[in-house]
Amino acid sequence: MTSPGADTIAAIATPPGVGGIGVVRLSGERALEIALALARLRGLRRPRPRYAHLVQLWAHPDAERPVDEGLLLHMPAPHSYTGEDVVELSCHGGPVVLRLVLNGLLAAGARAAHPGEFTQRAFLNGKLDLAQAEAVADLVAAPTPAALRTAAEQLAGRLSEGVRAIRRQCLDLLAQLEAEIDFADEDVPPMPPATVTDRIAQVADCVATLLAGADRGILQRYGVRVALVGTPNVGKSSLMNALLTTDRAIVTDIPGTTRDVLEERFDLDGVPVVLSDTAGFRDTGDTVERLGVERASRALATANVAVLVLDGSRPVSAQDEAAAARVRAVAKPVVVALNKADLPAAIGDAEALALVPSGSLCRTVAIRGEVEELRAALAHTIGLHGGGEDAITVASVRHQEALLQAAHAIGASQRAVADNLPVDFVTIGLHGAVRALGQITGESATEDLLATIFAKFCIGK
Repeated sequence: MTSPGADTIAAIATPPGVGGIGVVRLSGERALEIALALARLRGLRRPRPRYAHLVQLWAHPDAERPVDEGLLLHMPAPHSYTGEDVVELSCHGGPVVLRLVLNGLLAAGARAAHPGEFTQRAFLNGKLDLAQAEAVADLVAAPTPAALRTAAEQLAGRLSEGVRAIRRQCLDLLAQLEAEIDFADEDVPPMPPATVTDRIAQVADCVATLLAGADRGILQRYGVRVALVGTPNVGKSSLMNALLTTDRAIVTDIPGTTRDVLEERFDLDGVPVVLSDTAGFRDTGDTVERLGVERASRALATANVAVLVLDGSRPVSAQDEAAAARVRAVAKPVVVALNKADLPAAIGDAEALALVPSGSLCRTVAIRGEVEELRAALAHTIGLHGGGEDAITVASVRHQEALLQAAHAIGASQRAVADNLPVDFVTIGLHGAVRALGQITGESATEDLLATIFAKFCIGK
């Protein structure tokens, strides 16, 4: 629990800018007292808990007139988001009125909240564990519906339940093994090595199952960068428009139309993709086009996946081979897209793949929006497969690293058993796994870790 003498904090909880409604939130022992210094109820001396009350809002207790009318909602401890007394003041969503109300609350005794401090208090008061607290920020910032579902599941405790179950297995096994050490003189029968091996293997399998869902979850959260590259006039801009289902890039029959890198986002099976349409690779004396080619090279270098676009209706040219050499040089996962597949084919599969032997192949008709094969090839190349609907998704690099630490520690215990080392050596790895798993849910979290996590939140959350 936060200490009884902790400050009462206040912050604007709605995003900056103009909106229909704005919310100012307070949390702490004096939340209601401070709110009532500015919010005047009609006919009531104290608001009824969890009921919205119409109030006049004043910028200062001694002001001559109110600045707005709004609603006051009081949620007494412990049944609130933070576990403390919480008051929310809803008013019109103009930045001036919100700032006046917040400044009045600060003048009346509240302190301006730090980023994530409301959620940090919820964690400290046991309303959320650390994984759930992080899910609050992930839910707010979710870039796709799939990322939103993952964050909502984590907020509901699905990941925490899985991690705690593994941690309990480790603790149960530790209790039995350490009893052998502590009561060695009291005829405590040792656990058979085969049983220890099996139980540690079960823990290792559970950790591996969680790790299996990490790559996709992290992709859902952070996304990937995909660069469309190739020679001029092969259909890169048309492919971009088809993938986006909108006319974002200018398309003409004139080679070199695209002079700069165009970037747009789209949702690929739940993963946010930053798609770059680039200038065609070729030697040119045009200064502007040459700058575009340089930027295309940088876009290729920073991409996670390259799509080498070829005009499948014409033979492979020296320019195509030079473009493929650029792609091979950056050593990226590659999809080779044979565009204009509605026309007679001039490039065979083997010839196309010979340009980038590590790549996969698809056919497209960008001008008709026929890019299903490209979407499927990108999904396969990025790794959007496996998992299943019931799998727990790990969507945080921090959580993935903690699970890898746990897996490493469990592996050390397995080796200790296999090498017939004393029980003490077996328990060292299990203790390491318990600590690593506790970093996910918060049992082992340090103050520095908590400060780092909550500093990434927005103010008011």
